[in-house]
Amino acid sequence: MIRNLLIGSKNFVPNWADYKVAMLRGQLSLLCFAVVFVYILFDSFSGVTVLIPSYLGVMVVSVVTILLNRWKKYFEASLTFLSLINVMTYVFAANDSSHTGVFIFFLMSALTSMVFFGYDQRHYVFIFSGLSVFLFLSAYLFPLKFLVFTGADMELINSPDYREVSFVINFLGGFFLCVSIVYFLIDLNFHSQKEILTKNELLAKTNKELDRFVYSASHDLRAPLTSLLGLIEITNKTDNPEEIRLCHAMMKDRIHNLDDFIKEIIDFSRNARQEVKQERITLLPVLKEIIADFKFLNGVEKINVRLTVADDFVVVTDLARLKVVLNNLIGNAFKYHDQDKKHQEVSIHAQQEENNIRIDIEDNGVGIAPEHHAKIFDMFFRASERSQGSGLGLYIVKETVTRLQGSIHMQSIEGAGSRFTVLLPIEVNP
Repeated sequence: MIRNLLIGSKNFVPNWADYKVAMLRGQLSLLCFAVVFVYILFDSFSGVTVLIPSYLGVMVVSVVTILLNRWKKYFEASLTFLSLINVMTYVFAANDSSHTGVFIFFLMSALTSMVFFGYDQRHYVFIFSGLSVFLFLSAYLFPLKFLVFTGADMELINSPDYREVSFVINFLGGFFLCVSIVYFLIDLNFHSQKEILTKNELLAKTNKELDRFVYSASHDLRAPLTSLLGLIEITNKTDNPEEIRLCHAMMKDRIHNLDDFIKEIIDFSRNARQEVKQERITLLPVLKEIIADFKFLNGVEKINVRLTVADDFVVVTDLARLKVVLNNLIGNAFKYHDQDKKHQEVSIHAQQEENNIRIDIEDNGVGIAPEHHAKIFDMFFRASERSQGSGLGLYIVKETVTRLQGSIHMQSIEGAGSRFTVLLPIEVNP
């Protein structure tokens, strides 16, 4: 709920670090709002009214900062928030005489600028840090006269009781502000280390599988080329039109197999190297497009496709990777249909299930033998003699779903059919 308030329920920040900064910016704005709200209550109870317009100004600018955050105007939100902190701290400090510790917010402003702008925009860090120092010196050494309040209210503000309570409020506000910034830096460091460890594990896994991949891939690449050379030799030695036509058809088939295998290698490479992109995807049109791509497969016209997906059902994930997963699973459901069955069906169902999106792809095809279940997602594993692929398809599906922070499960009965269930998070963490 807080996340939706500070960033917006329909806004998704693809970069994890930017997401955390956006959340921190919103939380600090909310904290400023809360601090001045407490001050309004305290001043009203104490009979002090002179500072209430300033407090209301802080509340308005805090709300504006949150709105800019929700509108994805992150740079403008940072400028607005830091300008607010510096200007309003100056006003309060000029009337404080260092008794209530309000000057601590100048320090917090400088620390906050470091988090908001980072190393890439460090010139803004220097600007706002310098501004905080200048305003601090100005407030206590040569304050602007028109910003120094006078009158009966100031006598109440300078009373010992008021100063004690103000000191406590300022300390708590500065404390929570400082804790938020330090926690952000600790959290950022933790996730950075976690990302490094994950990449190291991925590198170790890649190295482990590299030899096997190179050997199997080179074999699967050479096989159709060797077959093509053989077919070319046959066509060179015959003048029979029927034999030449048959050889050409077989050549075309080998080229298609080679092309499919190259596409699988490309999908495998892209999944391993490209960053995950978050997009709001209406699922039904994507499914219809993929199904249409398979309509020319042999026997597909006999298969009844049942789609149980709402027209407005939305998935937030990487579209390219989602298509790789669905293409493989739907393609397999069509390819391994049972020609002996009078009623052949492929069923696709999608729904939200707690914190996941669940997509089921089920068929009543030939199914998978029990002894193959444990290896079905292994690299280059073929579970059926009918398989004409490389054995990379389901391995790529598993790796892709894992990259999307999801999971995939398979249930299959030989001769009865198979069901593949894909669980994806409602939102992929940046």
